Amino acid sequence: MIVREGEPGSSAFILLTGACDVLVHGDALNRLRSGELFGEIACLEGGTRTASVRATADTEVLELDGDALRHELLQSPTLLEVFLRTMAHRARDISTREMVVRDEQRQLRRVLERLQPSLDDFTDHPLLRVEVRWQPLTVVSGDYYDLLELASARFLVALGDVMGHGALTAPIVGMIRGQLHESAQATSRPHELLAQLHQHMRRHGHPNIFMTLTLLVLDLDARTADVACAGPPGPLLCRSGRTLPVVKQYGWTLGYPFENVQFASEQLTVFPGDVLLFYSDGLSDAARGSDAGLDTLGTEALGHILAAVCSERTRGIPDEIFARVERAHAGRPLEDDATALIVAVR
Repeated sequence: MIVREGEPGSSAFILLTGACDVLVHGDALNRLRSGELFGEIACLEGGTRTASVRATADTEVLELDGDALRHELLQSPTLLEVFLRTMAHRARDISTREMVVRDEQRQLRRVLERLQPSLDDFTDHPLLRVEVRWQPLTVVSGDYYDLLELASARFLVALGDVMGHGALTAPIVGMIRGQLHESAQATSRPHELLAQLHQHMRRHGHPNIFMTLTLLVLDLDARTADVACAGPPGPLLCRSGRTLPVVKQYGWTLGYPFENVQFASEQLTVFPGDVLLFYSDGLSDAARGSDAGLDTLGTEALGHILAAVCSERTRGIPDEIFARVERAHAGRPLEDDATALIVAVR
């Protein structure tokens, strides 16, 4: 190892003979050829190495003292031209790699969006009105929402949140969605599905990544809702201008390393005009005011926002909830993935 990523560096090097790999976070990104300069970024700015360089064969390098190199660059236009060409080549390589990463992120975002249910049928549905606002913090979100029609007038609503955010959460979202679609039947109970998903995640998920998930089965013939939660937050119900929590108890978060985890379903009666809000903690955990250290908005304040919005409108509820949370957040952007899913009973 000639230079190590993250270490301070005051010298640059020219590869005279042999071969070297350039590594970032342990991944080989490039191979140096004889005559190439490396280590110049940390040398010039007096900072830390941005990459490691490891010899892959017997290698000879010329070490250039930083002060001496800067002096020679001022004295020699030819050397300066070579140096600038090296820097331009390095910048082009970095730009190309970043473009590949951005393209992959966009493709992953499109995959997640295609996994989401179409809500077009619920714009004028005779039984339900469903709206959503799904807002990733970065390109990819660990928030998951779903809506399945289990039978006539019987629907399964899901909203979950993989701990963390970004690309690492996407495989968990895909895995849980696939297993839920495979397992859900017309007679499924939420707590039974959560138990199956927990075991599936323990067997096939990452050992240090967990997920909260709320499942609610809405039977509009019986006018009942059956709900179970693997970790908070639970949904809120707005009825006749008042908002109240739907669940009283929470099970363990999916994937926690416990064998005999039990989940429980709770049942409530639903009425025409009821509005259910399923949300991720990116909304409720938003800090109040311009100081990030202030208390979070919290479930109670979010409930007040829901009641106020429902009293003023029947459509566009998720967008208006986001707008009011952001105003309470003093205009600062949210600091986590955030989702608001509205299910209104007609």
